[in-house]
Amino acid sequence: MSSPTQHGDIVVREAVESELGTVDEFITRQARNPLWLRPAWREPLQVYGLRLQTLVAWRGTTIAGVLPLVCQRSLLFGRRAVSVPWADAGGVLAADPVASDALVKRSVSFLGEQGLSRLVLRQEAGLYDWPVERSDKLAMQLPLPSDPDLLWKSFDPKVRNQVRKAEKSQVVSETVSREEGVAGFFEVYSKNMRDLGSPGHSRRYFEAVATTFSSLTEFHLARCEGRVVGAGLTMANGDRLDIPWASSLQEYNRHCVNHSLYWHMLSRACRSGFGRFYFGRSTRGSGPHHFKKQWGAEEVPLFWYSLDREGRPQVAEQSPQESFGLAVRVWRKMPLGLTRALGPWLISQLD
Repeated sequence: MSSPTQHGDIVVREAVESELGTVDEFITRQARNPLWLRPAWREPLQVYGLRLQTLVAWRGTTIAGVLPLVCQRSLLFGRRAVSVPWADAGGVLAADPVASDALVKRSVSFLGEQGLSRLVLRQEAGLYDWPVERSDKLAMQLPLPSDPDLLWKSFDPKVRNQVRKAEKSQVVSETVSREEGVAGFFEVYSKNMRDLGSPGHSRRYFEAVATTFSSLTEFHLARCEGRVVGAGLTMANGDRLDIPWASSLQEYNRHCVNHSLYWHMLSRACRSGFGRFYFGRSTRGSGPHHFKKQWGAEEVPLFWYSLDREGRPQVAEQSPQESFGLAVRVWRKMPLGLTRALGPWLISQLD
């Protein structure tokens, strides 16, 4: 990134290596849920050759705000700066509106310097009065009591019956070691992503996430008659537990594998003292949206912005990848080994 820029009493520049500890302290102190903003994501991103650049707004010698950015260049999806790829929200974090404004202005000017066409900002809180890029994206999260029995009693009877059905089908869910978890998780995840018609992350990426955030990451596996049929990766994120990745084998849907897996993770989150369980984003009205809602999860707005090189907000009906109906159908029919090889290359170009 080029030289620092001045905005009033704020100087914005990219953090250097020696400052990353101080930056991480600011993020942890300022954000209720700091995980997706942390500079440590540079390690997993390097698996795809992507570089995390953290813009820092300085007021004198004090940090007033940060904005992590990753440049992605693709012939299919364009050239853009994203904060941060594959995360629901990891955008501007600032102590005040002046610092926030300075970070946004600097990131817009960065587009022209780097020959990029678009800035993607993903926020848990709104910026200005801009229209969001998409209004159908929302997050789902569930407040948790300390006692899992209280949570169980709050569920709709249909949910409890589906958990019991999984038990009768001999589906057993448990938390496992990292070594066992990575292998079991990736086996299920990669097959499920192929069957959904979507490229998936590489095993190396998940290994890097688990290594970089070893104290925050857990793997959970659901087995049926000894076979791993469902898997989830959870990450501690302040006072909440996030589940950024989960999958199950479609041929075992009748056994309610996901209900077993999620009940295990939810009850564990209660006992571990988390105040919320973050199911992640969904498209309003979709199957995943209904699945998360049945647990009692509440809808939380996501503020996703797309700005052009002039800083003008853009609005889209759907993301580019969601318009590739033929490509999805073809992907579903490809050999699993081929999708595992091509998927990481494709996903590195998606935001």
